[in-house]
Amino acid sequence: MNFYYSASDIPSPFYGLTKHKIGHRQFLYLDNGWTKKENYFFKGISSSWCKIFFDPTIRIETNKLRDFPIYYNNDTISNFKKLDKTVPVDGLIEIDKEINITYQENFYPNINSKQISFKDCHNILFDALIENVSTFHSQNKKLVLIPVQNGIDTLTVRSVFDFLDIRYDTFDLPSKQPQMSRVGTELAKNHWGFRQLQEKEDSVIVTGYYGDEWILRNPYYAHVILSGRGVNITEEFDKTENCYMKGFFEKNYRKKCSKSSDTSIEKLMTQICNDFQIWHLHNTYFFSPLKQMSLLALLSADTDTILRQITNAELSRSIIEKCNPALISLIDREKNYKDPLWFDKPPVEISTMRSN
Repeated sequence: MNFYYSASDIPSPFYGLTKHKIGHRQFLYLDNGWTKKENYFFKGISSSWCKIFFDPTIRIETNKLRDFPIYYNNDTISNFKKLDKTVPVDGLIEIDKEINITYQENFYPNINSKQISFKDCHNILFDALIENVSTFHSQNKKLVLIPVQNGIDTLTVRSVFDFLDIRYDTFDLPSKQPQMSRVGTELAKNHWGFRQLQEKEDSVIVTGYYGDEWILRNPYYAHVILSGRGVNITEEFDKTENCYMKGFFEKNYRKKCSKSSDTSIEKLMTQICNDFQIWHLHNTYFFSPLKQMSLLALLSADTDTILRQITNAELSRSIIEKCNPALISLIDREKNYKDPLWFDKPPVEISTMRSN
């Protein structure tokens, strides 16, 4: 679901994309998997899709929680190649004689200042996952794949598929770094999500992406909330000798969380919604159920719930316990415990591509 609109006719090959002339000095370059309709191109699945209209004006439409960034300058728009300016998730972009950006009203919900209990948070998360997975399943006709990695988010999502008795195949990530398409290699330069995947033709890979950010396990986001309540997250981790998030916090977040934050919940919501991690790449599609506007209500979780989730992922575990308790024993002892070594390396580009 990658595109590049330009007023210039760029010589092929251009990141292995297909060129479409859509008007006088108007060119659209697309990765594989797009369908051309009467006046627009379409690609996606029920949870994540994009329409690019080319008549009478150039206009981009997506699902509400857009899964990719949109970059632009005076005569170019792209979602994989960084340009001068960025359209935020609540922004809409259209080209008539020039590029125009408008914004959706009331995009962000009002967050209740009243704190909610662990049970309420469990119900919010459970309902969101059931809705997301059920809707996806009702419209999906592609092969569904779930990696056998035992991180908490992957197992949370997998347990919901089991609970709903939805068929899927499992696969293991290779021990050696897989090769990627040219556009995939470009995406991996700026988006970590594309450094941790393997392209698989004509399939939907179910991911645990967004779990940290949307369900209270990003340490800095938790730090922002707790700072407003006078709770020091570093002291809370110091009280806990061993827990699922301990090593990850010490390696990546202790310094970031060393000083109290005055970031507002409203700003935190915009950061969460503008965190773009993964989207369809050629004929490899991705379904990431741990993302829904209703989950922003978790920002009102009571302090006990936040601490239980940020240290030991207890809210996530409660979903697995409800949906498929047999998976509990598979959970890695800590976050990123058995990640392949190539996750943090730049991807290897396929030297000779067919059409992708």
